[in-house]
Amino acid sequence: MKKMDYFVNNYNRLSEILICPFCAEKLNFCDNSLKCVNNHTFNISKKGTIILYKTSKLKQDKIYNKNLFVNRRNFIDSGFYDELHDKIYDIIQNGENQKILDMGSGEGTHDYKILKKLNNSNLQMIGIDLSKDGIDLYNDYMSDNIIGIVSDLNNVPIKDNSIDVILNILSPSNENEMLRLLKKDGIIIKVTPKKQYLHEIRDILNIKEYENEDIIFDNIKKKYEIIEKDEYIKTFKLDDKTFNYLINMTPLLNNYKEIPKIYEITIALNIYILRKK
Repeated sequence: MKKMDYFVNNYNRLSEILICPFCAEKLNFCDNSLKCVNNHTFNISKKGTIILYKTSKLKQDKIYNKNLFVNRRNFIDSGFYDELHDKIYDIIQNGENQKILDMGSGEGTHDYKILKKLNNSNLQMIGIDLSKDGIDLYNDYMSDNIIGIVSDLNNVPIKDNSIDVILNILSPSNENEMLRLLKKDGIIIKVTPKKQYLHEIRDILNIKEYENEDIIFDNIKKKYEIIEKDEYIKTFKLDDKTFNYLINMTPLLNNYKEIPKIYEITIALNIYILRKK
């Protein structure tokens, strides 16, 4: 199928919840674009990508670019997060007709792998990211029930109380938007780095640690009911190929011309299941 056909199929499943980022009116499909009653119009590219943002002139990000996302895809495809995907699968596997929104989806490899495990054509996966390079790659995976949209995490073009599951995997988030979008009985699966995450790179370059885990926990506890908190810690061997994927996908390393070779890397994550209070 052509990307436009997949886009139309996704639109048909999402038409009741997509809204204009300018005026919050319903978006209707018309002549290869989405348009609201106030004539705000958003064109769909040949890659099936649409920019639902208050300007179509997005600045090219010097760090979060195609090269970073391609290397991130290759690193994820190498199996470093497979057990994380299994854990997320276990959390949401029993849902029917659910709408799953990934806020800060990047190039979509986490979403694709999770959706593939779920193997449920009734589920709808939507990835939101402000990087057009990331969403163009996300839409390599586009099928009848997965689509990426370029949009601002601070102004998501989706109706209130319309999402069953929100994913937020190692990405900044707007907590107010997450709470606005989530259904009353919906859940948020939030994945944050532990102190040991990628510590081998940090240690060798003397880069400061991630934000204190206790601070992250306290901030989450203030806004959400914590249903469950799990962790995933595993150290993997690196070969030349996966080492290169790692250093080219890590924004922290953008200012370093030479990175000393390391031979293993630790993936250490906290996995929260959250509800509205």
